[in-house]
Amino acid sequence: MLAAGAALQLRAHAAAYEFGHALDRAEGCAESAMHVRSIANEVGLLVRLAAGTAQGHLASAAVTLREFPALTFALEENLATPAQASTLASVGLKVNHEDPAEQVLRRAEFLQVMLERVRQEPLPPKALQKAAERVAEELTGESIDQRYERAKKRRRASVEDLGDGMSVLRVLMSSFVANAVLDRARKQGKAIIKARPKPGAAIEEPADGANAAAGTSAAAGTNPAAGTSAAAGTSANPASGEDSADHAPDERTLDQVMSDVIADMLLTSDPMNPSATAARGIQATAHISIPATSMLAGPNSGGPNTGGLNSGGLNSGGPGGRGFAPALLDGMSPMPLEEAKRLAATAPAFIRVLTHPVTGAVQAVDSYTPTAAMRAFLQARDVHCRFIGCRQPAARCELDHTIDHQYGGKTAVWNLSDFCLAHHIVKHHTAWQVRQLGGGILEWTTPSGKVYIDRPEPYGVIFTPSDELTRAGGTAPSMSDERLRPVSGTPPARANEVAPPPF
Repeated sequence: MLAAGAALQLRAHAAAYEFGHALDRAEGCAESAMHVRSIANEVGLLVRLAAGTAQGHLASAAVTLREFPALTFALEENLATPAQASTLASVGLKVNHEDPAEQVLRRAEFLQVMLERVRQEPLPPKALQKAAERVAEELTGESIDQRYERAKKRRRASVEDLGDGMSVLRVLMSSFVANAVLDRARKQGKAIIKARPKPGAAIEEPADGANAAAGTSAAAGTNPAAGTSAAAGTSANPASGEDSADHAPDERTLDQVMSDVIADMLLTSDPMNPSATAARGIQATAHISIPATSMLAGPNSGGPNTGGLNSGGLNSGGPGGRGFAPALLDGMSPMPLEEAKRLAATAPAFIRVLTHPVTGAVQAVDSYTPTAAMRAFLQARDVHCRFIGCRQPAARCELDHTIDHQYGGKTAVWNLSDFCLAHHIVKHHTAWQVRQLGGGILEWTTPSGKVYIDRPEPYGVIFTPSDELTRAGGTAPSMSDERLRPVSGTPPARANEVAPPPF
């Protein structure tokens, strides 16, 4: 049953891709693949995958079914697992020939050889890939030089957040260059470890200003409930008077030194100083949010017990409690508070973000110039691209009019939201529809009619109504009330409504 299901999924993905591709060809937009993107976005929501990943699955299935039809039957008969089929399809595409008919024959031969190998030996994924690459190299009519020139065009860099303040930097580059970079980092790492002072040796004092200041920017703001929420830029500036931590023994392992060396080479920091963290060399711009209560707290402070949801939990003080809301990189990834405070200490300016005391939703952003204030407000409210599931930081997004400006849509915060370039294009050129429900809440309708609700990220500590609040006659605001706000025109004033943003 599982094998049959895998084959059925492959056919379904291929059919979805071919359907979208046929629509794109009919409308003359095959190159931009608008319909393929639209279908991939909806499939991604259904199977809980990023749109780009879903599109990759659809395209891969279509290529597999077209170039290696025998793989589908191998899946149905349980002769190959989905992982094995994916490996064989990706490696089999390396079998190329200038004659299309000859290419078909060679790819069929490749698959036949490898399926027989799979029947005889249960190879692990990596071993199967290596074995398949050797067979593909023998059958392909394209030289390694030609393939290398084509592969070089896919060079790129990306970052994957691993949590706990750590990320993986991936750089796709020439194998020679990658190995040379690692070799240089290893050699420098060994030299740094070898140059460490011997136990008991005198430590030479660094000259004043040895670590010069680097330019940056930052921004922070105030939260009436949880304190200040910031949107900050990075920077780094050790003072000329180093503290005692700068003279602590360097006990880093070789792997740790190599990681620091690579970061230092990219960020122009001092690789010989173990206390000169990567953040001290940053000259690019990032955005950091720091609640005011967290920024004002001491390094080992525990926060007050707030009761309700936070009592004894993640944000409670006392043993096991965290005390304060964390600093966030790009509004999403927690980062060490002390590192964030060090960056904020040299920021030339702050942006104050006012948040709702109950929901944590952004209400206003203080600024002077109207256009800049609106952008600051929306960037702080949205945090990331507002398409369902997308986490492209708002700093790298574009502002979109929910109701198009050419059709009378107002340039107002209740008619604007942040979209990454890919989803901005999908919103305008496909059948996806979005509606503002007020308070930054978006209602998405897919081309097939399914409805999804996307709410802004909360800031700071989120408080829940308590029994005391109810007995005192207080009324907690209802998120469903936001649906009453019209999507065009000026939102009506309501009783007890928070004052509008200052622009």
